Amino acid sequence: GYPYLKQSPPLEVGTGAALRNPTIGAESQVSAALCEARDEAELASRIAARRRRQRVFELVLEGCVYSVYEPIVEVETRTVFGYEALARGPEDSELHLPAALFASASEQDLLFQLDCLCRQSGLAGARDLPGGTKLFLNVRPTTIHDPNFRAETLCRTLEDCKLSPSDVVFEISEQESIGNFDIFREVRDYYRGLGFQIALDDTGAGYASLEAVMELSPDFIKVDRAFVSGIDEDPARQELLRALSAVAEQIGARIIGEGLDTLEELETLGRLGIPYGQGWLFGKPTPLRSDL
Repeated sequence: GYPYLKQSPPLEVGTGAALRNPTIGAESQVSAALCEARDEAELASRIAARRRRQRVFELVLEGCVYSVYEPIVEVETRTVFGYEALARGPEDSELHLPAALFASASEQDLLFQLDCLCRQSGLAGARDLPGGTKLFLNVRPTTIHDPNFRAETLCRTLEDCKLSPSDVVFEISEQESIGNFDIFREVRDYYRGLGFQIALDDTGAGYASLEAVMELSPDFIKVDRAFVSGIDEDPARQELLRALSAVAEQIGARIIGEGLDTLEELETLGRLGIPYGQGWLFGKPTPLRSDL
């Protein structure tokens, strides 16, 4: 409850009514009205859940997901190094943003199907990926069970998109990897064996960041925006990033600072020797187009 939740939890409301009956006690009549209100609220909740499931089911069935791409920039040269594919639901709907989209799919036990669709969308939209840049694609532990992301099929898809495995970096969420290192190592080793690189996403958002870094030995470490936002005015954040940079150097990884909003933050990353940055400083995520 408040103040620990950022917003009020959704509550279904029902109503109940009772007509005065002198042959029945007042407490019994009030209790019956309350039971009626509770039953009505539960029914409204089930109906709302069924509607949500129908919306998500139809979205996945019809493939109503598209991808936008956020640039990842080389700090020193200010040139684009790669693009992260970000899923979007239908415009002007409550499922447009990924947080709502994936939360709804998780509630309806459609997360695997949605995840498969988003990866396919991320690749399909990258047909116009500028030469020499990398595509960063989010993956989950279940990715390895997606038939379209097994070796032969995946390589054919990449050929159709005029991409090779060396053009693609699979992003693994730190928060999802905690407690599942064995599973993620299996995913990492399988895709590395095909020529892909691996990035550890959301580093710093959990409590076991360094453990995840050491256990997974990624090629890229994406530092959560919480450690990058306002870093130009925060010596403590700068020291943390220096420490993580030293760890990255030891394992041969490269750091990407997420959530950049200002030139001052970008310049601070440069002084700290961080090679890459990502954020709205470089523009909002948009679809890729070959004529741009």
